[in-house]
Amino acid sequence: MKKREQKNSNDNIILFPGLEQRLIEKGLEAVKQKDFKHAVRYLEEAILLDPENSEIHIGLVLAYFESGNLQKSKRLAENMLQADIGNYIDIMDLYLMILVQLGHYAEIITAIEGLLEEKEVPSEKYEHFSTLLAFSRKQIQSAPIEIEEEQETFSELEHINFFALHDQNEQIQIAAKLAQSNIQNHLQGIEEYLKDENGQYFFKTILLNVLAEHGIERSVLVNKGGRQQLVIPAEMLNWNDQEQYSEVIGILEAIISQEDPILYENTKEIIKRHFFLLYPFEVESISSKALAAAYHRLVTDYFGLETSSEELEALYEVEERKIQAASEYISALEEIS
Repeated sequence: MKKREQKNSNDNIILFPGLEQRLIEKGLEAVKQKDFKHAVRYLEEAILLDPENSEIHIGLVLAYFESGNLQKSKRLAENMLQADIGNYIDIMDLYLMILVQLGHYAEIITAIEGLLEEKEVPSEKYEHFSTLLAFSRKQIQSAPIEIEEEQETFSELEHINFFALHDQNEQIQIAAKLAQSNIQNHLQGIEEYLKDENGQYFFKTILLNVLAEHGIERSVLVNKGGRQQLVIPAEMLNWNDQEQYSEVIGILEAIISQEDPILYENTKEIIKRHFFLLYPFEVESISSKALAAAYHRLVTDYFGLETSSEELEALYEVEERKIQAASEYISALEEIS
């Protein structure tokens, strides 16, 4: 009798017919109500009863994800892919969303390239996966690069052909050395590169930062995309102290940072990259609200999410035609970044 009572208290799930379905229903309803703590509890119990049920797996992946337990969410999605539980492409889409939130862009690249090589992507998903692949590659390319503390510096007589430098990693290494060197003999080469219409935006920005670090007080001409401006490097604001940048980030923070902090952080990273490229210029003839809305649209498109024009108009208090104009401008920046 005691043995039976102990079983009732510790293993009572076997005593109730239909418990599995009730757990699933409760778990999914908790997900719908955003009660993720209870969703996890119900679905973890349900998965013990039916370890191959794709509905339970997907619900639990989402519950882990929404409750902030991204590593558990990732591991469960990986297990689903390996065990072929559920629709493979749908689960892969879910898995990629988790990797985006974790910032694991190299893993995204590997996963999508594998799909494309094996020609397993359905036509309706091809553009989405290709866009996410391009986004991840750009995030990898724009990641900060660690530079050794002890840098080899350039001699005063050493010549640098700035126009022959095309790789961003190499450009960063050159700029780091210049920051620690006497650059008087390199000033002419830097200024020629800055004013040439064919120079890369990224390299021009880091060269401007080098001049600022050296306290250069004479005017230099900067040309980006045909826009020209005379600047005094020693007196310039940092690229992320510019008014328009702060306004766009502030608008997005107020609107989406609490509701969707992961979306906000990913959007912020793209804005950082674009304003770094534009520096010392800002976006002309487009309001900060329209830019914020367009960046919101860009990132939701990257991640395969849906945000209607009406929703964006209401959130940002700006007309769709202005958002569209901002989106076209941002798309052009993506092409050169």
